[in-house]
Amino acid sequence: MELKGGRLEFLVPHLLRGQMLRRNFVRLSLRLGVTQQMPAWAKLQFLHAGVSRADLEGVLRRIRNLRSWVDEWESLGRSHEQSGQDAEALGRRFEAAAHYKAASAAYNFAQYVVFMDVERKRSLHRSCVRAYAKAAPLFEIPAQPFEVMYRRRPMRGYLRLPPGPRPCPVVVMFNGTNAVKEELHWWSEEMLDRGVATIMFDGPGMGQTFHRLSMVAEPRPVGVAIMDEIETRPELDPGAVVFFGMSLGGYMAIRMASHEHRIRAVAAVSPPYSASIYWRVTLAGMRRELAALYGISERDMTEVVDRITLEDVLGDVQCPLMIAGGGRDFITPGTEAWRIFDGARCEREIVYYPRGAHDCFNVLSDLRPRMVNWLSRHIERHRTLSANGRVTRSASARDPLLAAGEAVDPDFADALRGDTSRIQWHEPNETALPAHWQLPWRRGDGGPIEIVHRHETPGLA
Repeated sequence: MELKGGRLEFLVPHLLRGQMLRRNFVRLSLRLGVTQQMPAWAKLQFLHAGVSRADLEGVLRRIRNLRSWVDEWESLGRSHEQSGQDAEALGRRFEAAAHYKAASAAYNFAQYVVFMDVERKRSLHRSCVRAYAKAAPLFEIPAQPFEVMYRRRPMRGYLRLPPGPRPCPVVVMFNGTNAVKEELHWWSEEMLDRGVATIMFDGPGMGQTFHRLSMVAEPRPVGVAIMDEIETRPELDPGAVVFFGMSLGGYMAIRMASHEHRIRAVAAVSPPYSASIYWRVTLAGMRRELAALYGISERDMTEVVDRITLEDVLGDVQCPLMIAGGGRDFITPGTEAWRIFDGARCEREIVYYPRGAHDCFNVLSDLRPRMVNWLSRHIERHRTLSANGRVTRSASARDPLLAAGEAVDPDFADALRGDTSRIQWHEPNETALPAHWQLPWRRGDGGPIEIVHRHETPGLA
C-alpha cells in the first residue's frame, strides 16, 4: 500500500509537535522506534478511546513507518472483528460487542494518518463504522440508528435510551475533525448511567458528514433540524435537551445553541473561538491535508475559514455554557477556551488544565465526571417526575440557593455557588497524567495536575 500524505501530530498531537515536526524527521523517528518510547500520558489518547493496554503495546512495538502504522492498526481491527463474529456465533453477546467495539477503535486509529489518499481513509472509516454497527445492538443498552434530514440528505447517528421512565432527557454529542462519532461511546456510557439518553453525530470533516464544510461554517440550521426530530420522538423529552461537542464539534454545538433556544445547556471540550487558528497558526503546515479532508481546494478553504467563528454569535447564547481547555493543547490552544468564556454573557463555567492536551485526553478521568455532572445538573432543572411517573417541566430554572444568596449579597451568592476563581491540585494516576514532553533519558510523567476553575453568572460578576 502506498500511503499518500499523513502527519504524526494527528496520532498523538503533542508527541513531536513543537519539536522538529518535518516529514522526514517523523519518518526517521518511526524507523527508530519512537512509538515504543511514547510517554504514559500520550498513551491515554488510545486507552480512553477503547484500545486495551495489551493491544496498544503490541501495535507500538511493531510500527516502523507511517505505512506500518496503518497496516498494524488495521490488522488489529480485523483480528477483533473476526473474534467478535466467532463470539456472536456462539451466542456470547457481550463478548462479541466488546470485540466489535475494539475493532472499531483500531480501524479509527488506522485512518488517523491518512489525509491525501481520501479513498483509503474512507475505506478505513467504513470499517470503523461497520464494526461499531455490529456491536450496537449487542450492548447492554443498545445503540439504535437515528437520522435527521438536513438539506435533503440524512445525518446519521446513534440513539441510546437508558432504562427508566419516559420521556428521557437528551444530550446530543458531536465529535471533531478527523474523529468519528463512534469515539463518543464512552461519553455516552457516562450519561446513560445518569438516566440521560444520548444521540451521537459525526461532527465536521470526518465520518458520515465527511465533506460538508458548509455545515461547519453555518451549523445553526442543523441544530433546528435535530430539535425538530427530537420533538417527533415520544420517548425523548424535547424540553430537556443539552448539546455537547469535542474540538470543532464543540464550536458547532455552541453556534447551534446561540440560535436554537430549545437547547437548555451547551458544553464543549477544546473548542476554537475561530477556525482560522488551525488554518493560519497551529496546523498551517497541513493546509493541503486539511483541504483534502474537506474535499475542497486550499483557495476555497482560505475564502471560507474566516466565516467559521463565534465572534458574531457568542452574545446570543442564553443557556448555561461550560468550556474545558488545556494549556498543552497545540491543536486548539487553551487561549481559545478563555476567549469564548470571556466573550460570552450567559451563565458560564470554565475548567482549564494548564498541562492538559487536545480534547483533554490526558485528564479525562478528571474532566469527564465534572462535565457529565454539569450536564446532568442542568438537565434536571428542566424536568421533574410527578407522582404518576410522568415528566413535567420545572416551573423555574432558577437555583433557589443562588436566589437566597443573591437577596443577601452578590459576593455571598458567588461563594455559595463557587463562582470565584480557584486552583485545585490533583495527584496524577494511571488514568490522568499531565502532558509534558521530555527527552527519553529524562523521562518522567509525575507532577501534580493543576486545574483552574471559574464560574460567572450574569449580574453577579
